[in-house]
Amino acid sequence: MASKESLVKKTTENLALINVLNHEVAFKSGFLSRTFSHVFQVSQLKRYAFPQVANLVLRDDRVKKAVERVAVQQLKDSDSTEDEFYQELIKKNQARAKKLVSDMRSTLSDFLLRFTSWILYKLLPCFMNSVVVHPGQVDMLKQASKTNLPLIFLPLHRSHLDYILLSFILLNNDIRSPLVAAGDNLRIPFFGSLLRGLGAFFIKRRIDPMMGRKDHVYKAVLHTYMNLCLRSGHNIECFLEGGRTRTGKPCMPKYGVLSVIVETFMDGTIEDALLVPVSLNYEKLIDGNFIKEQLGEPKKMETFGDALKGIWHVLNSSYGSMRVDFNQPFSLRELIKTFDQNNKISNPNVSARVLKSNPSTNSLYGTDVVSEEHKSLVENISKHVIYDCAQSTSVMSTNALAFLLLSKFRQGITLQKLVVAFEDLKKDLELSRRDVGFSGDAVDVINYAVELLGPALVKKEKLNGEDTIKPIAILPNVIELSYYSNSLVTHFALESVIALALSVAEIRLNTVSQDDLMENALELCSFFQYEFLFCKPCQNLEMVITSCIDDLIIRKEIFLPEAESNELVRRSRNIARQFEDDDEEEPFQKLYKINTSKEAMENVKYMAHILMPLIEAYAITGFTLETLVQRQLLESELVASVLKEMKEQLATGSLNYDESVAVDPVKNALKLYQKLGILECHQEGKLRLYYLKEAYDNSESVKLFYNKVNKYRTGNLLIQ
Repeated sequence: MASKESLVKKTTENLALINVLNHEVAFKSGFLSRTFSHVFQVSQLKRYAFPQVANLVLRDDRVKKAVERVAVQQLKDSDSTEDEFYQELIKKNQARAKKLVSDMRSTLSDFLLRFTSWILYKLLPCFMNSVVVHPGQVDMLKQASKTNLPLIFLPLHRSHLDYILLSFILLNNDIRSPLVAAGDNLRIPFFGSLLRGLGAFFIKRRIDPMMGRKDHVYKAVLHTYMNLCLRSGHNIECFLEGGRTRTGKPCMPKYGVLSVIVETFMDGTIEDALLVPVSLNYEKLIDGNFIKEQLGEPKKMETFGDALKGIWHVLNSSYGSMRVDFNQPFSLRELIKTFDQNNKISNPNVSARVLKSNPSTNSLYGTDVVSEEHKSLVENISKHVIYDCAQSTSVMSTNALAFLLLSKFRQGITLQKLVVAFEDLKKDLELSRRDVGFSGDAVDVINYAVELLGPALVKKEKLNGEDTIKPIAILPNVIELSYYSNSLVTHFALESVIALALSVAEIRLNTVSQDDLMENALELCSFFQYEFLFCKPCQNLEMVITSCIDDLIIRKEIFLPEAESNELVRRSRNIARQFEDDDEEEPFQKLYKINTSKEAMENVKYMAHILMPLIEAYAITGFTLETLVQRQLLESELVASVLKEMKEQLATGSLNYDESVAVDPVKNALKLYQKLGILECHQEGKLRLYYLKEAYDNSESVKLFYNKVNKYRTGNLLIQ
């Protein structure tokens, strides 16, 4: 068996990657340079000036006008007309603006960046084998930085370590470190100051949808601060998902910070900006798991003590490798121009099959920081970036192993058979041009991944003289295992949609009509619009589904090739004409001939099961809506009621997938049912009150809707 070190080295070499932790000074360098290589490295880095703009914010006309506007409104609300009182209100709002700037500002320091870089060179190898990037991508960023346009880094968010490592990589490749939009929950003693010095500027994670619209001072301060930062030459980094993903899948984008950047371009403050989507993935999640949150416990706020305990735990553990992929930077100006030219935003014929999710009312975007005419543009850009990031995320060994075990081998599998499946999966991913972040013999990779995930998630034992690998597919462990699997669930989501659509389609003589299959597939995509982005905003969903079906004909052979299907269509039409009473021709309807071979049916079954945990979660959530008939429930109570029902059905065997019992899919299902007009939600502060709309406020209507979702759980005999 290969050692961890040799496996990591082999992967890095075979994939032409560089491990940024392996910094070696050339032999021709002096003795001291070689002895203190990391000190020498950070001392030789390119120096950048990082202008501090916080002191300019309060002088800006936007902030002054916002202060005056709020003071005038407060004066009207008080029924007072005294000028002295008005001046007091002005001072009060100016003081608040000053505090907002103080709490928000970054103190990015060249010295602190270098010192932290030296510390990271010492600490990261204690718990990570490697942090790898592609040298060609780094060169691409260096070329982009020469344009003197601000770089807007838009990474997927998996760990609190994301922004530190991203700055570490950029710094050590002589690329200007960005200012990072961070949630104000991270403004904790010591660590908040450290993050501030490394580039973090703190923004509110949640804004009350009613009060936020009236908080003109905060909006003006944030907009002005970012405006000044971009104007002074800073790069910016923000996480479009808002917080870290709790499921391993990319989250739907929040539009707040990006909307401010778009507005900054639109008002002429900057001539252009280069958007850089960034994908990050870890073999093992450093932040721990989110099991408690997914089982309904409230999120615990970060504290100084928790941070210390977390760091100590991390330094005494092993987390394998991390992979960072920088996507092609694209011009914000050209992107907007392209959207305008193609009329993608306003053309109703294009948007007919585009799934649109409602923006968060708790984000800046939901409080009118961005003008109405630019909202669709910001949504399209955000979804485009998230889609690109998801497609370019490297598949780690732990992702591949967890995916196979949960979707195909839940009862366990011999190592020998798992190796075959592992190699097939790798080939499948490579055929679809998905980057695979591991290399070497499949046996070594599997054993490495098993050891990394640990016995709490994957069990390895001897049965009948053979090595057997079995997932711990029960609560609560399976929630963490599904986190790793979900990176690939996202990749295969559309294939699974097609398999599920086939399972409920009308099948005659082993054929299914394209229209029937498409209708079911579109319905499923609509159901899962808060889980996945099935295509780019500029693409037509029907065309993407059709392309996926054509691909499945070639790769998975679940349908017979088109030549054979066309012959069947020709015969069917000839027979149909014999029974026609008039001379009018029926419109042509494409049929797919189903391949009924054992291998093809196994492929359909396998693909359908990929999304079955989500189908179960959405169906049980729909079933539990009956508890709302003639009553109202707080979101926390309703979610708890759904989780309770799931656990009861799990105990009786009615629910097949333990990972269905999770908060995120339940909340996404509630969002969907609200958008579909079944639920109403009244929000006040942090509280959400759910109740059924009048047309659905009866058991019969709820049951009808439940059956609409639940039909995909049963399907037909094809996937049983």
